Amino acid sequence: MKIEAHRLSGLGNIILLVDLIRQPGEIKSPDIKKIIQGDTVHFDQLITIEPPKEPQMDLSVQIFNNDGSKANNCINGARCLTKYVSDSGLIPQKKFSVTTDGGIWQLSDNQDGSFSVEMPPPNFTQGQESLPTINSNKKYVLDIEDINLEVALVNIGNPHAVCYLENIVDFPLTSIGAKLQDSRWYPDGVNFGIAKVNSRNNIDLRVYERGAGETLACGSGACAAVVAGCQEGLLDDEVEVNFKEGKLNISYKKYSGTLIARGGADYLDNLSLEI
Repeated sequence: MKIEAHRLSGLGNIILLVDLIRQPGEIKSPDIKKIIQGDTVHFDQLITIEPPKEPQMDLSVQIFNNDGSKANNCINGARCLTKYVSDSGLIPQKKFSVTTDGGIWQLSDNQDGSFSVEMPPPNFTQGQESLPTINSNKKYVLDIEDINLEVALVNIGNPHAVCYLENIVDFPLTSIGAKLQDSRWYPDGVNFGIAKVNSRNNIDLRVYERGAGETLACGSGACAAVVAGCQEGLLDDEVEVNFKEGKLNISYKKYSGTLIARGGADYLDNLSLEI
C-alpha cells in the first residue's frame, strides 16, 4: 500500500508527516524500518496525523523514532505539524489542540511566521526511582566512561537528562548518549542533553535523542535544558537556545510551570511511501 507523506525540517530535525485523515491507512512500529530500509528515506521522527480521540481536542498524533520505537513528545515535530495543518487548511483556525502519548500540545501559527508549542508543566520526579540518591545540588551523579556526570532530571512527556558544561564541543556525546540507553539508570532510554551557558538568556545545546542518536536540533531537549537551567538559577525565564542549525526561543515560568517553545519550520519535499 502506498502512503503519501510530507517531509519538513525543524531546525535540521527531519520530520516525516503522514496525514491519516485525508487518506486511509495505518502505520505501526515495524513499518518504520520498512520505510527506512526499503525507500532509503531519511528522517529523525515520523508523525501520523489522526482524528481526535477526545471531543474537546482537534487532532491526535502518534510519534515514531527512526528505529521504530514510539516517542512521547517531539517539539520540532509539533511545529512542523502546525505549519502543515495551517498551510494545508486541515484546520481553519490558527490555534488548536493535539493529543500525544506524552500530553497535550497547544499549537499556534503566529503572525511573525513562527510556530509555538505550549505543553504541560515539567515533572521532576518521574523516573527517579532508577537513579542514584539526589545530591545537595539536587542532581544525580552518574559514573560512566570514567566521567562523573551531574545531571538534572526533567520529564516533559518524555525523559531528559541535562548536564551543564563549560565545553560541549569536545564532549563525547555519541558514546556517552548510547551507553545511557538501556542502562540501569534509564532502562527505557533517555534524551541526553549537554548545554553551555553564554548568558542568562542564551545557551548552546547538543542532544542525543533516544531512538535517533544525536540530531541537529531537539525541541523537547531545548525545553528540558532551559527548565533545568532555570531550576538551577543559571537562566532567566526567556532563553534563546542555539543548535548547529538555527535556534529556538523557550519561555518557562518557573512558578506556574508554563512552558512554551517558539521557532520556525520548513518544507522539504513530498514523498510516496510503500508500506
